[in-house]
Amino acid sequence: MPETIFEVPGLQSQDDADAVMFELQDLPCVNQADVDLAKRQAWVSHTAMISADDIAAALAEAGYESRIV
Repeated sequence: MPETIFEVPGLQSQDDADAVMFELQDLPCVNQADVDLAKRQAWVSHTAMISADDIAAALAEAGYESRIV
């Protein structure tokens, strides 16, 4: 199962982290996700049916630009 780490510079507060976590958990084909506010990163375990670029696009649509680490 693919795992991808995203750098999310817009993570400034716990509310931001919660919003990113909600967005990730709401995506189809995402099995697990975790957000590390201190590192400003999100870790995602997902199936091959969703690409890292698709996940980044969903985060951007929610207002959180990210880049794959």
